[in-house]
Amino acid sequence: MQITATEFRATALPQPLRFPPPYADRTTNPNGYSYWWQLFRIVFDLPDPRKFPALDSFSLEELAVIKRFIRCCEELAESTVLSSNSEIKLHITRAEDGTQMEKITASFPPREAIRGTTVLFRQLYSDKERASYTKVRQIIGRHIHSTQDADRDRRDEMQRCWNRAQGQLRAYLLTYLADRAVCEARGWHTGDLPNADVKPEALTKLFLYGDLIHWGDGAEELDQLSSDEFNHAWNTLRYMQVVAQLSHFYLGYSLLAKAALSRLV
Repeated sequence: MQITATEFRATALPQPLRFPPPYADRTTNPNGYSYWWQLFRIVFDLPDPRKFPALDSFSLEELAVIKRFIRCCEELAESTVLSSNSEIKLHITRAEDGTQMEKITASFPPREAIRGTTVLFRQLYSDKERASYTKVRQIIGRHIHSTQDADRDRRDEMQRCWNRAQGQLRAYLLTYLADRAVCEARGWHTGDLPNADVKPEALTKLFLYGDLIHWGDGAEELDQLSSDEFNHAWNTLRYMQVVAQLSHFYLGYSLLAKAALSRLV
């Protein structure tokens, strides 16, 4: 017997996009980029970052930070990790004596590619990094509130939309948020959706500082979570999903940052 199932979110795809997937022209997998932005459309329906009204009066230090963020996003957009399709396949067979056999097959980018992308990803992700998303949105936020013109409220609302999305992406998997949004829109039960308990913030910390960048805090906990082949594959897949969803968000916000600087370029 063969059983085929699909995710709740898949029933709402394809989605029309407000704007082209950011940097899709730099990847070998534009369809993959489009998939993530269709999920963004389902959950957040973010405004077009390219239409953010320009600002000026940035200091040299602020310009350096914003331009560094943009350059990192441009480099991240070309990462083989973002272009890859990570997946897990679980094969279940039953022998004549009734014994059930399970075999898991995991497909991930090369480990050195994951490690390299993680280092660049951390520069955008960590609040302690000099040119992180947090630092850039704080700079832009200050200039939004200090600029009194006809576009002030529009800038503020766009910035708030993107900031709210970032908070959700650090708290939940985007795939879970999309499943929940589809179920809520159709009046379906949402109590038992998969991956509701996955916490990107905690998972990212474990992989960054317990393995990929440092072998320090969290190393033992990560070892316990990945104690066998099955758990190791699932936790790796979830981490890859976190990197993908936040990376694509940063790529999108970098277009907003470019628009903010457009008077100065």
